Amino acid sequence: MAKKKRHHYIPRFYLNGFINPHDKPYIWVYEKGNSSIIKVTAENIAVQKHYYSFRTSSGNIDSETFENALAEIEGKVAPTFQKIKNHEILNDQERSSFAIFIAFIVTRVPNYRENIERVAGELIKKIGMLSASHPMNVKSMVEELERDTGNKIGMPVEKLQKFILGGQYDIKANPSFSLEMVSIAKDLAPVFYGMNWAFLEATDDYKFVTSDNPLFYVDLAHDPRSLYGVGLSNKNIEVTFPISQDLMFFGTWQKFEGYKKLNNKFVKEMNRRTISSALRFVFASQCSDKLNRLVQKYKDSTPRMKVS
Repeated sequence: MAKKKRHHYIPRFYLNGFINPHDKPYIWVYEKGNSSIIKVTAENIAVQKHYYSFRTSSGNIDSETFENALAEIEGKVAPTFQKIKNHEILNDQERSSFAIFIAFIVTRVPNYRENIERVAGELIKKIGMLSASHPMNVKSMVEELERDTGNKIGMPVEKLQKFILGGQYDIKANPSFSLEMVSIAKDLAPVFYGMNWAFLEATDDYKFVTSDNPLFYVDLAHDPRSLYGVGLSNKNIEVTFPISQDLMFFGTWQKFEGYKKLNNKFVKEMNRRTISSALRFVFASQCSDKLNRLVQKYKDSTPRMKVS
């Protein structure tokens, strides 16, 4: 059997919930910064070659361990998705599998991994600049590097120190680092599990969309001037995650549960949240110029982690 090299960062079974019912098996794809709207099958969107691959200690490329682990999570949660679509009440095991699934959605997507790699590089750069403020630290660093690699730096310590302190460079973290950080989902899952859950229903006029970064959270009471960020434990947090074109998960610490029918205004607001959170792509069952204008309006709204 051929090894799995095409890795979906958004599961195919999930994307099937956003297929155009009048033009199966296609989904409409909107791209931030690109006014074109195209239709593609779930097989060919939200996928990257070797996205979950890593090099083992023996030097081989492992393209299946992460892919298979995520496929197992998807297999366990698929029946739960069907129960939600049938408007049924979930038991504890089904709640657990769904909480695990959405936690991994947070950490497996490109927006999260790119943020992790960028922040890691910025932190290493800041630490390096702080260390380089003393010439002896640079000298010790050079000696250690030359000893470990067996190669000479070929640059005077003073010149190297000036270069480091100048900051005119970027440090890129190895993608394997962000892949390891995907496992943080195990710590997020109990938080989602403990929230109050509601499932919001779309209208005949407006359907839910999803994206390449579909889980969104916001604290509407948060002061943007505050030094503290928005966390999932905030008492006013609202978590949204589109389940299909007709249903959306809504998690909160407030008293709000069950299946709730929305009006057009609130469906559009939920879609605005999903679109603002997208890194690059928005996926929908409908082709709409109005929706495309909204996607382009939020082309620079991708969530970014900050290094203080």
